Amino acid sequence: MAEALNDDTHPAVSHLLLLLNGPGTPPTPRSARCAVQRTLAVLKELAARTVPPHLWVIWRGDHPLAAAAVRGLLRTAAFEHPELHPSSMEISGDTPLEAVLTDLLGSGPMAEIAWHHRVRTVARIRTGPATPPPAATAPDLVRPDGSYLITGGLGGLGLLTARRLAERGAHALVLVGRTAPGPDTQRDLDLLRAATGTAIEIITGDIADPNTVHACLDSAATTGTLRGIVHAAGVVEDATLARLDNTLLDRVWHGKAQGAWELHQATLEAELDFFVAYSSVASLLGSPGQGAYAAANAYLDALVAHRLAEGLPATGIHWGAWSQVGRGQHLAERGFVMINPEDGMDALERILAEGHHQIAYSPIDAAAWTAPYPALRTSALLAELLDDAQATTAPDSSPVLDHLHAAASPTERRRILTGFIINQVRDILGGTTRHIGPHTSLVVLGLDSLGAVQLQQRLATALRTGIRPGVIWVKPSPSALADGLMEQLNLPPGATAEQEPS
Repeated sequence: MAEALNDDTHPAVSHLLLLLNGPGTPPTPRSARCAVQRTLAVLKELAARTVPPHLWVIWRGDHPLAAAAVRGLLRTAAFEHPELHPSSMEISGDTPLEAVLTDLLGSGPMAEIAWHHRVRTVARIRTGPATPPPAATAPDLVRPDGSYLITGGLGGLGLLTARRLAERGAHALVLVGRTAPGPDTQRDLDLLRAATGTAIEIITGDIADPNTVHACLDSAATTGTLRGIVHAAGVVEDATLARLDNTLLDRVWHGKAQGAWELHQATLEAELDFFVAYSSVASLLGSPGQGAYAAANAYLDALVAHRLAEGLPATGIHWGAWSQVGRGQHLAERGFVMINPEDGMDALERILAEGHHQIAYSPIDAAAWTAPYPALRTSALLAELLDDAQATTAPDSSPVLDHLHAAASPTERRRILTGFIINQVRDILGGTTRHIGPHTSLVVLGLDSLGAVQLQQRLATALRTGIRPGVIWVKPSPSALADGLMEQLNLPPGATAEQEPS
């Protein structure tokens, strides 16, 4: 397959289908990770083509766990590589080929389609109305004889969850983390024990290791009856798909996906009140630069669905970014509304009391989240989250393109385009006050791989032309980039501009 994909001499190939799983594929994290690795390899190969085809990834719907993580990867690819039109199709074994050909060979929007029992559905994300507070008869969050296991229990969200369960009267908590608590965390836990009377046991280990899981369950059994599990473990490590390798994927995958599977397997016979999986909006919306994290959380989402189908308790929560805890705190600087810790824990109680099984809780502004990636206007998944005009209609005109065509000379055109590129870079870097001249190195300036993706897409949209990913590293200054784009647009560059200090 790699040889065929590397062959760039057949631009007439407009669609490529990747088939992931067969009837005998086991529903294990290993199978799911292999599917992610295969899809990632194809994404990288196709993105390097001069004229990349539209990519459809197809898997059997009767074995959803084996391929579910790919959803998160493709949702991220929609941000980073919209030129691939990354789409997916889940089909049941009785789906006739002629039923799916229209979608597979068509030119519709990026979409996630499922065929079950010859019925076609398209995935769309919708906001839900605020729900009222739980009724007075709602079940209590914890039982007075219950013990509760929290993975990632020494991290920000894990500690918040531990505090809320203790405050609600949990008899015992078992908190598991990869490293022992530091002095500040230990002091907070001691104060929590004293204030609530809750027994708090710390287990240090890898939750993806069955031995650690059994140590946690044994500890829970000695202090009460295990009544609930909150899987909050996870590693967030950013990398664009072009830079994502198997080592990074494994680090992110290990605790989040493999750890959840080990917990699931070890508690099949346990009489739990709840099994809560802390997922992320990254797997729901896609998150540029977080392909591995989105994939691992998408597997977690599918495991929740699998448990529900087996009659087991399961609740999946797609959390947005939190203030004060977690890796998403920097989003506050970009103007995003964050989850207040108290509000988030109140939401956890409401979600469990009202019996939700899979739900997102995030104040994220979808239009702002997708604004740097204008090609997402063509995503069927996000269309209903965005304003109709933004979701379906591109602007009729491009001011910068109009100015370029109206310029009186090639030199003027070059100045206009270079200035436009500089303004876009400044905006992507958060309005930096650093000097950016025509010959300033964007690399030295601090534009990272994700910023380069944003710049490429902004320029492609504004100039109504395709721009190959990675071109910014080949021409890493506004002047060089402007020259290349003017040649691509058949606009002569004109005289060389005066040198400016970088």
